[in-house]
Amino acid sequence: MSVHDWTKIFDGAFHHFHQTWVVAISRTLNAGLLPDGYYAAAEQVVGGPNADVVTLDAWQPVDEHGQGERLPDYLSGGVALADHPPKVRYQFEADRRHYAGKADHVALRHVSSHRLIAVIEIISPGNKNNNRALESLRKKVNLLLDEGVHLLLVDVLPPGPVDPHGLPLALSITDQAEVPSATDAEPLTLFSVRCAEAGDILSGFVELVSREQTLPDMPLFLNEERYISVPLESTYQDAWQGVPAPWKKMIESKSA
Repeated sequence: MSVHDWTKIFDGAFHHFHQTWVVAISRTLNAGLLPDGYYAAAEQVVGGPNADVVTLDAWQPVDEHGQGERLPDYLSGGVALADHPPKVRYQFEADRRHYAGKADHVALRHVSSHRLIAVIEIISPGNKNNNRALESLRKKVNLLLDEGVHLLLVDVLPPGPVDPHGLPLALSITDQAEVPSATDAEPLTLFSVRCAEAGDILSGFVELVSREQTLPDMPLFLNEERYISVPLESTYQDAWQGVPAPWKKMIESKSA
């Protein structure tokens, strides 16, 4: 399925689709893609009243005496990066200190005792419709990276005035020396950011996508050595099935 042109319809329609896609990803991950001890949930992490991301958490079981059992086996779950690198065209490395200096620092408080491992963020029009919105997204991303949370950002919206070269460059996570700008031929951006357990180096993988191609699987890291592949195409299709028919006609119309 081609990625639809969501600029043909009002932002609220994409919000509906966004919420459905978040749930579809969570459901798919929990249906057997995650190692034991991990779970995915659709929730609001930083700001906003609605569930806006998929979170990946690790939990520590408690026995009948209230004692914690072993944590998930971080060394065996998922796919080993060294053995099977993700099939993604572009890679980057960046100094987190340089990136962090571009946004205010806010401490993240997580009320659950369950450990937040990673976040999948599906970019919405409200994330980048003006400079203030982009700065808010930058702060949110920086907050999570500062806590060592791995990220997968999925942007199926075309570049606009605040991100003319694509979101990775607009967020200053990487530069054109490592990742090329988004183009008219490949306007959509998928990028996975991996946090090192020690030091200030961020690294990750970026894919540029055309509207005509299917969405590739993208890596979501469990730690700096292991990852799972997130099936973006099949979950996109699942979410599309829930779009109301009148909206589908508007989006699929020939004229913009």
